[in-house]
Amino acid sequence: MSMREYAELTYTELAALSRQRTVFLGCVSPLEVHGPHLPLGTDVFVAEELRRRYAAALAAKHPELELIAVPPLYAGSDPLPFPGSIDVPPAVLEGHLLALARSLARQGFRYLLLADNHGGPRHQLAVESAARKAWRRFGFYLIDPFGVVYRYMVQHDPEFLAITGLAPGRCGDDPDAHAGTNETSLMLAARPELVKEEHRRLPASCPPTRSTVRSVVGAVAAVLRALGARETAADLVHLGETLAWVGDPQKLPYMGSPALATAEAGEAMYRGHVRVMLDLMDQALHGKPVDIRPLLWAVRFLKALPS
Repeated sequence: MSMREYAELTYTELAALSRQRTVFLGCVSPLEVHGPHLPLGTDVFVAEELRRRYAAALAAKHPELELIAVPPLYAGSDPLPFPGSIDVPPAVLEGHLLALARSLARQGFRYLLLADNHGGPRHQLAVESAARKAWRRFGFYLIDPFGVVYRYMVQHDPEFLAITGLAPGRCGDDPDAHAGTNETSLMLAARPELVKEEHRRLPASCPPTRSTVRSVVGAVAAVLRALGARETAADLVHLGETLAWVGDPQKLPYMGSPALATAEAGEAMYRGHVRVMLDLMDQALHGKPVDIRPLLWAVRFLKALPS
């Protein structure tokens, strides 16, 4: 598998690329606190590993494609609010991605595949907003499979859990939302030298037992569920769990059980990511619209709120 670097191409080499058969691959995730056992760059390191695996899978299934890596974007919205995390406003993130898509589209290219590992609510909304604008304005595919994968993780999609063999509470869902079993496993599979040995001794971090915001959001979700808006209701339950944890003054800088992490679980999750990516890219390569509804898409006005 050969993936060339965009930054290393000459003008002549860029001009020679097939406009129909070239796929650009990028990474987008923030620098963010991931407990005492994982580095600030965890999301980007995982995204870089995802990109490598995406490229290998695409090369194996579609050897006719030319694969070009664009530089990683160390940017994301709604990181964990601990000193060390760097928060990029959703409008800035969306604008940057849309500018990249516009530039590639004006050169005649059609595809930008993003590797991502950040579950911040407005991060995902910003990425998908950029993707939909790129499609409407330029007929350009900006595809972030994590918008699908994260929904599967949080809402325990049966097929996805069967593919990965991972169980609720260890699949990156709300009780395992951040630097817990899932993300520690992903790092053990990709960059084990950066995982501190103390992860094996860390106690589990659990959601707070009581939360006013969770109760309020849950009440709204119940009304929506009664009205038949089940997807939006489920998304709001997730938002309530997220806000309850982030707003807890006693919170630890991780959520879940890092001690249960294994490299094997990380490999299983990477396989799930790749399966979703191939399905989405096959749609794009056949000229079909790619429909991704990240969590909270029905209330995407939230991305306009101040941090």
